[in-house]
Amino acid sequence: MLQTAILLLAAGNSSRLGRAKQLVPFGRNTLLKHAAQTALGAELGPVTVVLGADEDRCRETLGVLPLTIISNPKWEDGMGGSIAAGMEPIDESAYRAVIVMLCDQPAITTEVLRSLAMLQRLSDKPIVASEYDGTLGAPAIFGASEYPALRRLEGHQGAKPLFNDPSKLTTLPCPEGAVDIDTEKDLETLEERIRRATPAYIAGRKWTAQSGPASRGEIREPSLRPV
Repeated sequence: MLQTAILLLAAGNSSRLGRAKQLVPFGRNTLLKHAAQTALGAELGPVTVVLGADEDRCRETLGVLPLTIISNPKWEDGMGGSIAAGMEPIDESAYRAVIVMLCDQPAITTEVLRSLAMLQRLSDKPIVASEYDGTLGAPAIFGASEYPALRRLEGHQGAKPLFNDPSKLTTLPCPEGAVDIDTEKDLETLEERIRRATPAYIAGRKWTAQSGPASRGEIREPSLRPV
């Protein structure tokens, strides 16, 4: 069976945040490295990362992770051009589909990526887009029939124009996609969610009879799902 490639976009200059969001600390890593490890952890196929702004520092944070890095010198032209650049090593004969994901959605998990791949494989539609906050967006998966269209993309809309044909599209409910980092306020909200998910915070809360504490020995993973 042909593999599913993953294309991780990390070329923008984060103008709204005012600093490189790729390098924002997240746990023991950065947002970029966290996203790359999530992509690799899905074990669907090879991972390609598209870099542009702050490329040298982004390469450094990725270290020796087993992935392909594509440099997009025209990253300022928008996400569409980054997708087109990243599609260069992804061939129809080798990969049945490609997932396009972003580095600033830290709540996206390996399970989300695998669900996209499974739904696309079971569906008669070549495109599956994530649905959250009343919109469609990344991560999204595209069958090989859509590779030529992906290679022609340009501008700042990314792949959204490909969602306009309902005969080719199905959707996956994905509340995790609503957690993204565009501004300092988004970052503050993320940090607060992480703080509230830590064992120290949880242990300090007064448990009600209705909710109850975690059972003895139970470890609860921090959740970044929207609240």
